[in-house]
Amino acid sequence: MSRLFFNLVSKDRRIPDTRGAECGDLASAHRHAMIVIHKLVLMDEESDWQGWSIDVTDASNRSVLSVLFPQMSYFPFRGRIIKSDQRDNRLSKDEGSIPASGNV
Repeated sequence: MSRLFFNLVSKDRRIPDTRGAECGDLASAHRHAMIVIHKLVLMDEESDWQGWSIDVTDASNRSVLSVLFPQMSYFPFRGRIIKSDQRDNRLSKDEGSIPASGNV
């Protein structure tokens, strides 16, 4: 496991993640980034998130993954918080859902 940082980025702004999260691989980092996106959209539904992404970096600030916010005005996952303990069930039952990993 390594500590990765999930920085919020747009064309004009960069909001650094100073805490980071432990991730075992890029798949779990991608899941974590999707949960960050999910929670940001739920917390601030009024903002226009088009053009934003999560830039995942390692401890040396090297970019290892970039996850785009969905490019639509309606986010299909609004109102549905997915908990870590539901991950395995959701992967098998609900194709196309956003699986959870770790805490955000």
